[in-house]
Amino acid sequence: MLRNLQINKQKKLFLFFGFLNFLITNAVLQISLLFTPIFFSTILSQMINLLIGYYLYGKKVFKLNKLTNLVFRKYFVLAFIIWILNFSIIRLFFFLGVNKNISALFVIPLLVMISYFFQKRYVFK
Repeated sequence: MLRNLQINKQKKLFLFFGFLNFLITNAVLQISLLFTPIFFSTILSQMINLLIGYYLYGKKVFKLNKLTNLVFRKYFVLAFIIWILNFSIIRLFFFLGVNKNISALFVIPLLVMISYFFQKRYVFK
């Protein structure tokens, strides 16, 4: 029972800090999509997401005492994979005729679930 409460609290913290990170990252993504190609927009927003997320998730969600280089490298690899997915899915929907800004909004929930799973099981384990 206590373990379930901890997991639920962790998920709530992940969603809270994820939402905060999303607001910042998505604002950068949406604005940059107006002026730059999808590739540059997604990489810029992903770099911002990387820096904010590494600290917030590592310290505030998964409660690591110390953020190490190994943890950063794992987080960086995951962030790179998430960026590839983000770029690829937005581009796919764009080629199918869906507005790239709208596509970006629909991709986020999927990427959040994937990210949480791998952060919990691999990065901040």
